[in-house]
Amino acid sequence: MIKILCLGDSLTNGARNEYFRDYTQELNYLIKNNIKKDNICINESVNGETSSEILKRATKILFNNNYDFVLLLAGTNDTKVPIPLYIYEKNIIQIIDNANVAGAKVIIGLLPPIYTGLPCYSKTEGNKIIKKYNESIIKISKRKKLKVVSFINFKEKFYSDGVHLNYIGYVEMARRWLGAIKDEL
Repeated sequence: MIKILCLGDSLTNGARNEYFRDYTQELNYLIKNNIKKDNICINESVNGETSSEILKRATKILFNNNYDFVLLLAGTNDTKVPIPLYIYEKNIIQIIDNANVAGAKVIIGLLPPIYTGLPCYSKTEGNKIIKKYNESIIKISKRKKLKVVSFINFKEKFYSDGVHLNYIGYVEMARRWLGAIKDEL
């Protein structure tokens, strides 16, 4: 049995999906039906959380369970504050290090763009910050020798409201995560 922990915010949690399904449910289905492996994808994400809040929860979650993989997608909500880049980097590094100490292999996602300025988000400023966060993720992943899954080219058709994904967006997200993990299952 493969245990996968999916950590993040509303983009992992499946917020605004018209069928109430998130990428973790889709990934579980793809692994079971396409790869023929028993697995459980546990979604431990919370809408609205920043990387600082994810770090706090992740530490408890990781050490109370035994996961094979952690799929991490965090930072969109950080753009609202905005969380300074050096704090974001510290949070991401600590999540990765804690997962490794707990025996899980981390795969990290590059943040998708924002297509609208929902009340809390700024499309222009948010995407500038996302670009910096993604550059940082790439540097961290090289240093830590992690696989990276890119969502930076997600088109607007994958979104329900310009920030959150629709069903086809979450299916595409699951396919991309599967592409990164399938050789290790």
